[in-house]
Order: sequence, then structure tokens, then C-alpha cells
Amino acid sequence: MDLKQLENLLAIVETGSLTSAAERVGLSQQAISQSLTRLEKQLGGKLFERVPRGMVPTRLGETVAEHARDVVASAGRLRSAASAEIGLERGKLIIGLSPIAATSSVGMQVAAFATRYPNLRIDVEAGIDRDFIAALNRGEIDLALSSQSGGEQEGVLIERLGNETWGVTGRENHPQLSKARNLKDISGCNWILGRNTDLLTEKIEDSFAGQNAQFPQPGIMTTSVMFALSALARTDYLSILPQSLCNAAHSLMWRDLAMGKWTSPVFLIRRKQAHLGYAARALLKELSYEGEKTLI
Repeated sequence: MDLKQLENLLAIVETGSLTSAAERVGLSQQAISQSLTRLEKQLGGKLFERVPRGMVPTRLGETVAEHARDVVASAGRLRSAASAEIGLERGKLIIGLSPIAATSSVGMQVAAFATRYPNLRIDVEAGIDRDFIAALNRGEIDLALSSQSGGEQEGVLIERLGNETWGVTGRENHPQLSKARNLKDISGCNWILGRNTDLLTEKIEDSFAGQNAQFPQPGIMTTSVMFALSALARTDYLSILPQSLCNAAHSLMWRDLAMGKWTSPVFLIRRKQAHLGYAARALLKELSYEGEKTLI
């Protein structure tokens, strides 16, 4: 027997006649009758009784129909899964990724996802949350991962995925940072500061005040993470940066002098009521799962 024979059988069961079943599956009445005859020969018994009002399944027919539904449903799920995998192999996904989110565990999850589907084209656009929200509303990106968000935004959904811990960063063997046990020990240093710490300002101020330490005064203000990392490695400036961003920079040292109080969330941002392709839905499912594990 084959899948088409089972589909024809179910059409007869559901419509109650050869004529209606033939119309449903797009065959002639003769063709669907022949399909039924072949199936009965293969199974060794009658599947239907003819009655004045059409066709009624025998006990054998009812049993076969019950199993046929499972087989046809499984075949449908198989086709859907195959189509989805083809979509992952040949599709395209555009993601907005902030500098901080890019180096976090969430960013690494995106890289792992891309590794599993090497034929799926993933375009990564740099920026921050307000850039991504505008791009999402214009339909230019599928979703975004950002280290900061100003709360609810019109037209988008914002989901918290995890947390990022921040600390004081300087060059390896920095004369003060290498010996510092608290924030007071780095008083008087020159600082590189940027807009990435905006949402941490209150926490940072509280920590410096609580330790009777001098609050950082910007010697350099920048919005460029790459410039900050390069300058930190070559000078005695200090900066406040997330741990994940500094882990891979062997020329830098990172210290948590705030005792874990400087944390910021990482968010997934996507459009409301937007159709997402299978690749975007698959990544979204993985990111949400990872976020749940991070927050537990």
C-alpha cells in the first residue's frame, strides 16, 4: 500500500461516497474505486459496505481508517519538517545586534545557530535599540538583540533574555587596577566613558558613593566600542564595560569592584503582528529557551 491509497480511503470514509471522495482528491470515480480495490486485496478483506445512501466502513475499514489517520498525519508533519529544514538551508535572516549583546552568551547562541545551518544566510546589522526599533518598523530586519531598551515601544515586542555583568576594565598590569580591591583604589584615574552605560548610571553612582570613591570623570567620551578597547589596551585609561566583551581581549583585565551590582539585561526585540520566516522562528525559539535557563 502507499500513502495515496490511505488518503483516498480517508476521503471515502469522510464523504461517505465514491463520487464525493473522487472530487475531493481530484481523481475520477473509476480511479478511486480501483485504488480501493487494490487496498482491499493487499489487506485481505472488504473495507466498505455499499448502502443506499453511499459507502459505510466495515469493522476492518474502521480499524484501517484509524491507523491511516495517524500515518497521513505523520506524513504531513514529515513534509512540514522537511520544508522547514530546506528553508533553514536556503533562507535568509537579518538580525540587529548591539555591541554588548554581540559578545554576550546570547550573541554566541546566534553564532552557534549559524554554524548548524551554514547555507542559511544570516546578515548581522550593528546598532543600538533605538536604531533597531526603527529598522524593525520599516521591515528591514527580522529581529534584534540589544543590551538596553527604554521600556515599552510602539509596534514592537521586547523580551528579556538574560543579564550582563559590568566591571572596571583597563590594560593588563594596569598600575592601579591590578592592585585595586575596591573602587576607592582607582580614584584619580582617567576614564573612557560612553552611552552604553546610560542605564547603569544610577547603580554606578550608588556604588562609588557607597565606597566613598571619586565618581569617574570622562577624559574621553565615545560611542565606539572598538576605539575604547584599542585605547584601553595602549593607555592607562579605565572604562566600565561588560565582562563578556573583555573576556576575549587578552591585553585587557576586567575587575568586578562593585560586587556584582552592575548588571544590565539583554533583550530580544521583534515586531508585533509580524510574519516571521521559519529561520527566524527557529532562532527565536532557541533564544527564548536559552533566556529561560539564564534567568532561572
